[in-house]
Amino acid sequence: MAALEKIRKKAVFLTLVIGFALLAFILGDALTSSRSIFGNDRTIAKVGSTKIDVMDFQKKNEEATEQMQAQEQQTGQKTDPAVVQQQVLNQMITEVLLNDEADATGIDVTDDELSEAMIGKNANQQVVQFAQQMGMQSPAQLHDVLFNPTKFGATEEQVAKAKAQWLKMEDDMNKNMKYQKLQMLIAGALQANDLDRKAIFEENASTCHIEYVKKDYATLNDKDFPVSEAEIKAEYEKEKELFRNDQERRAVHYIAVNEDPSPSDMAKAVNVINITVKQLQAENGVDQVKNNSDLTVNSATVPASAINDPDMKAFITGAAAGAVSTPKFANHIYTIFKLNSKKMETDSVKLNMMVVQGDKKLQDSVLHALNSGMPFAQVQKIKGTKGEQGQWQVVTGIADSIKNKVLNAGADYFVLNSSAQGAYLCQVAEKKAPKEMYDVAQITYQVYPSQATIDALRGKLQRFINTNNTSKQFAAKAAAAGYQAGQAQLTVEDAQINGLQSSRKAIQWVFKDASKGSVSPIFEDKGTSDQMIVVALDDIYPEGYFSMDIPEIKQMLTQKVRNSKKGDKLMAQYKGKANSLAAYGQLMGCAVDTTNVTFGQMFIPKIGQGESQLIGRVSVAKQGALQGPFKGNNAIYVYQVVKIDRTPRRPVNDELDRQYAMTRGYGAIMRNAVEILRKATTVKNNMIKFY
Repeated sequence: MAALEKIRKKAVFLTLVIGFALLAFILGDALTSSRSIFGNDRTIAKVGSTKIDVMDFQKKNEEATEQMQAQEQQTGQKTDPAVVQQQVLNQMITEVLLNDEADATGIDVTDDELSEAMIGKNANQQVVQFAQQMGMQSPAQLHDVLFNPTKFGATEEQVAKAKAQWLKMEDDMNKNMKYQKLQMLIAGALQANDLDRKAIFEENASTCHIEYVKKDYATLNDKDFPVSEAEIKAEYEKEKELFRNDQERRAVHYIAVNEDPSPSDMAKAVNVINITVKQLQAENGVDQVKNNSDLTVNSATVPASAINDPDMKAFITGAAAGAVSTPKFANHIYTIFKLNSKKMETDSVKLNMMVVQGDKKLQDSVLHALNSGMPFAQVQKIKGTKGEQGQWQVVTGIADSIKNKVLNAGADYFVLNSSAQGAYLCQVAEKKAPKEMYDVAQITYQVYPSQATIDALRGKLQRFINTNNTSKQFAAKAAAAGYQAGQAQLTVEDAQINGLQSSRKAIQWVFKDASKGSVSPIFEDKGTSDQMIVVALDDIYPEGYFSMDIPEIKQMLTQKVRNSKKGDKLMAQYKGKANSLAAYGQLMGCAVDTTNVTFGQMFIPKIGQGESQLIGRVSVAKQGALQGPFKGNNAIYVYQVVKIDRTPRRPVNDELDRQYAMTRGYGAIMRNAVEILRKATTVKNNMIKFY
């Protein structure tokens, strides 16, 4: 029955006020049901022939949302729910892709392998920790209790929650082991051979120091090099694969208006702060301001060393008791400090603690054993006890009832806290010397825009879109109206527009309701964002290939053709007209410069990216010989290799193998494994229909 109590009452570690971990009660049932609001089509994504049901997605999304909310409470930073939703669905899609790949290669996890990982002598550490959290000595013992509850006087209902946790962990373990085998298979299949090792070594073995001159194409006037539609089309066809579009995209302009407080709102806030400062200056000022629900008041007694806020630390260390700081204002938040008092106090103690899981009789028995001199290690052998010795704990900031017990304790063990089911027994082994402690209160006031301010911002924006109700007008007239119109290309999988919080509803409109050239209504979401968002749909790019008529693509192609023409003119003008770098430099009106080139690099110092032909030519050039001019992507070049530095030693095969793995072998494949599998599989993301 004792084992049942451990399972029923204690599911996860909780931190006591002094930092000692104890088993806690199993959490109640999480929300597992939801309304069926999605009609008959419940496929939120389809991966190959596998459908992902929206209800399965909802369950996982609820779990992720709970974790997100817990994190928000710790950090104070809000997370866009749409981002969480997309992360959850991507994870589910990835699972299907990996499972299908594992199945296709015949990879499986046997029952024996799974049992060894879950309950074997060398069980996975995560499972071991889970068993310890449940108060069990081993995963095997926990498994016995969960799957044979009647053996321990329990019912299936009593262990159901913990059993579900175990089964989930078992399922995750099975998946992870399968994925590990898949990784090992890929790693074994992609091994460097002698030619690979030689290529990697040669790519980075030599660094060529060159002197060069270049004539940039930008020095020539674009108007002198017209480009025809036929030339643009020919270049497009030659480079068409660069413009492959793997899914439909929609080009938009958007305006985001921050709902910031108006000057009138700020004036009212200043009045509130002035009143608050006067109240705080009274002896019981902190108690007075606590009644104002618009203020947030946090009080603590801490040493200066525990304070991270430099403004607070500077204030309390230099102020007299009762002083109130000058309000500071940042990010629409006013902050005020009041130093209530200074006093000398111990802030840390070394504790010996024993946790007893059992009734009052057992608690009293263990307490008597400790205080009668029984060795700590021997007491721990008593069933239902768990202890830890010599732990330094900070006692500032905890409840006075607990702190006073600790600071006023003698040499004996005492009951720190207890209930009918268990107790914390504690002994103070050592106290740090008293230090100056500061009883300080921090008062904050968030300045929000008034409803009148929000209505005025919304009204102005609505008038703008009423007047400029096409995408062309929207983009062209935004600046004159005091707005900044951003641009974005969106897919159905985007959770946000260029990182804008709570912009998923606007993306839904773009794909579900918009027609080319239309302008959206105003989108607002007070839950996670203080912005108004309006979107205009400029164009729709279907799956396949981006059109050469898209302005950005057409401009790029035009410039490439024009640069080629400029290169031809410059080559005709300078080729063979000089026989030294200095002479070419004088002819071109360019100074001779130096740089270093290594074959394995992508970027040439002083020259930049996009000149792979120059890298290739330099790597095979004869030292001392004049090379060029030749036509690059951005300029024509003449150069001379003046020195070649070679690596003094050849790396051993193990080093070359690691480089191979990271650049083109196992490591490179695994970094892109999901993307590779997605391109090889038809993946249909239907989230836009639901969220």
